[in-house]
Amino acid sequence: MITEEHAPGRLADVHGDDGAGVVLLWHGRGADSRTAVADLAGEIAGHGWYVVVPDWDSSAPDGGRSDLLSSLEHARGVATARAIDPDRLVVAGWSLGGTAAVGLVMQAPALGIRVAATVLLSPGDGPRALDPFTGEPLPAPFPAAPHAGPVHVVSATRDDIATPDLVRGLEARLRAAGWPTTWTEVEADHGSIAMTRYDVDLDRFVPADDEATLAAGRRVAEIVATSSA
Repeated sequence: MITEEHAPGRLADVHGDDGAGVVLLWHGRGADSRTAVADLAGEIAGHGWYVVVPDWDSSAPDGGRSDLLSSLEHARGVATARAIDPDRLVVAGWSLGGTAAVGLVMQAPALGIRVAATVLLSPGDGPRALDPFTGEPLPAPFPAAPHAGPVHVVSATRDDIATPDLVRGLEARLRAAGWPTTWTEVEADHGSIAMTRYDVDLDRFVPADDEATLAAGRRVAEIVATSSA
């Protein structure tokens, strides 16, 4: 793993020593939590991918937009530096990071980029889940997205934050707009779907390595690694 700046003072870890493609993995709500999802990044990298995990801050005045955009450009640069087509980028987002990934698909034509595939892990879709790219809730109905690659929506069976019904409802709304979606349910809770657990004392999600979490992480890594196949 190497650590680089994706913007002045903003860090990103690049996992993987060799790979045929690049995954950009966004953590959820909060600030600078890239280390929380490091284990998941390592699992994905083990399938033959470079995985870029940036810090971003959803509480920033712009909702994290500038961090997300700079990390996107950095991930595309990681691809280019390794002779990988940057338009083959896979974007995976957990929780509010998943909301951001949906927003990115909608913004892609205006940004002049393509996203090969998108993976949404327990994505937020409620009053608090504002799209960081617009500062607004996700639209209802969704616009058509003929440019979108496969969109894989993954819910956790025991999630009491982004509940399975809420996540399945988001997938149904995307599908109704013609987005090429799949839906998968993983035996996990809101944290373990990203190989984390909530630490009450620290008031944040931290890495977890119990057997159930490891099993969930292996399943999620497989989904991400095959998302653009």
